[in-house]
Amino acid sequence: MLYIEPNAGVQPVLQIIRDARRELDIGVYYLNDRKILAALANAQERGVRVRVIIAAKPYGMKPWQVQKEERAIAATGVQWKTAPYRFTSHGEHYAFYHAKYCANGHEAEIGSANFSWSAFHHNREYLYVTRDPAIVSAVHAVFDADWDNRRAPQESAERLVLSPGHSLGPILDVIRQPGAIAIESEELGPYRPILDALAAKGSELRLLLPATLNPDDLQNVELLRQHGCQVRFLPSKPLYLHAKMIVGTNLAFVGSENFSQTSLEDNREMGVLLRSAAVSTLQQQFDADWQQGQEHPEHAAQTPASDTHHLPNGMGWAIGKAVVEGGRLVVDAAGDALRHAR
Repeated sequence: MLYIEPNAGVQPVLQIIRDARRELDIGVYYLNDRKILAALANAQERGVRVRVIIAAKPYGMKPWQVQKEERAIAATGVQWKTAPYRFTSHGEHYAFYHAKYCANGHEAEIGSANFSWSAFHHNREYLYVTRDPAIVSAVHAVFDADWDNRRAPQESAERLVLSPGHSLGPILDVIRQPGAIAIESEELGPYRPILDALAAKGSELRLLLPATLNPDDLQNVELLRQHGCQVRFLPSKPLYLHAKMIVGTNLAFVGSENFSQTSLEDNREMGVLLRSAAVSTLQQQFDADWQQGQEHPEHAAQTPASDTHHLPNGMGWAIGKAVVEGGRLVVDAAGDALRHAR
């Protein structure tokens, strides 16, 4: 079943936690919602084996903020770990544990929402809850692999839209399906395979982005508009557009993947392909959001010159508000991670 935030609130995630009988696995970029933490403590007390993986270094967050998150999770009594080192930025390596999912043995939730208060109250997010045994099993298999610092099995990539390394193909399939497509995306990174596929849709593409989009992504917007693509910007109030959603005539995608090389090739990300009734629901929500869109973005804040890190040329960019200028990643400290920490 498809859920749309902030309409659904935190209830879809709470229900999966409360329905857990023997096991509960959660892999999420950031977790600080008090209702979710209380539900985890309750599940632990009633004998459920609860395991949680979180990002070790959420983008733009201060160490004290991460430590506060970790203390809150530890206080529930559940087993928890930070993500494997390959999904943690260090030195010249930029990667993140950016997935957002939970599974209890017989159902799973996959989507774009971090488990934070703002995700369920202020953001446009899409969550999908399923009892499909093949998908539930695949989600648990990915979690087990990450828990043990192993590679996820190939079978999971066949059931899920899974990064690193397996998500570009399915996402391109959704974009390239015949007919019009609609996209809500927090980012429009300079990743050529995605930009080429979007540009090829021409006027059949409607793309909705947050009105706070950074200057580098605005250059990509102009490229798409030159190919006839329709682009609008959703004002940052009352909702922030954090969604990662693509919908066409017959096939749709929701998940955690952004349109960047880092997201698709380096991060742990998870999404799912949808058909049937979910497609119609996504189309209707997009049409409503599209009507709220505007032709031009809001004024972008200037980035402090001291907040810089270096990336190899052509590497694409990471999570949050950032721009790549001549191979240099310029960080906006008010980016993705801090927004979700509210």
